[in-house]
Amino acid sequence: MNIFETVKAAVTVRQAAEHYGLKINRSGMICCPFHDDRHPSLKLNEDYFYCFGCGAKGDVIDFVARLLDLSAYEAAQRLAADFGLDRPPSVAKKRLKPARSSVSSRPSETERVGCSLTLLTSLMVL
Repeated sequence: MNIFETVKAAVTVRQAAEHYGLKINRSGMICCPFHDDRHPSLKLNEDYFYCFGCGAKGDVIDFVARLLDLSAYEAAQRLAADFGLDRPPSVAKKRLKPARSSVSSRPSETERVGCSLTLLTSLMVL
């Protein structure tokens, strides 16, 4: 999972709004921080937000990016830090795989035939 998927799976838009000090009413509405708003017009759903006044919409990362004037990646990093989410392993670490050795762990054809002949010979002696 990358940082975007990790954050979206762990943090709801409502949790982020509460964490950054926005007052949410019992129907999940807030005064939109993206335009001059006197009455709540921004709906916070589980996975996304939508403002009926200015049309702003998006997921939790988009919400924090607009709220704090950050890029999407910076917003995801900020959410991960603020909510204590572990960062996924970096792409560079994923690319580092142990090199295959030139010596195979499987026996060669000659070794298998020799082993089979030894077994067959020992059975014939009995």
